[in-house]
Amino acid sequence: IEALDFRVVRDVSPGEAVLVTSEGVVHTEICHPSPQLVPCMFEFVYLARPDSVIDKISVYQARLKMGLTLANQILRCQPNHEIDIVVPVPDTGRSFAMELARKLDVPYREALIKNRYIARTFIMPGQAKRQKGVRMKLHPIKEELQGKNVLLLDDSIVRGNTSRQIISLVRASGAKKVFFASAAPPVRFPNVYGIDMPT
Repeated sequence: IEALDFRVVRDVSPGEAVLVTSEGVVHTEICHPSPQLVPCMFEFVYLARPDSVIDKISVYQARLKMGLTLANQILRCQPNHEIDIVVPVPDTGRSFAMELARKLDVPYREALIKNRYIARTFIMPGQAKRQKGVRMKLHPIKEELQGKNVLLLDDSIVRGNTSRQIISLVRASGAKKVFFASAAPPVRFPNVYGIDMPT
């Protein structure tokens, strides 16, 4: 919004309708009898840009905290983990992975390079198209992966098909072991107004 020389006045409240007339007069009304704030976690995990602020919460800071939470969970469950490097699944995996690597005190490496001309694979129709899309979307830097125990950190796992392909790609590039983690909390409820995906 600031990039377009607008200023943020406030967030639209749950259940609120906002009408701005052609003269610039703003009308607002709460249209729901008992509105609740029920944010979509995918906004914080995947859809929003890192420089966004949603309901007064920085998306970037939220992603760093999710990475830190996951690192703490790893340290609790596997204090003597075997992780040599942390590799984000680009692009949204970066924020989570940087903080996780810092907390685990292991190197952060961008060993998967994204082809920016391929659309989001998890919303492609049909499994065959999604698989081909993943192969075209990510290219490994083999020198970073060979002989290492790699923790791949993705923002989320929707179907798991893409995750399996990324793991296979990293294994084929010479990684000794591949661990795969998702920074997102579990999907527990459908968002009927968002992206159509199974929950």
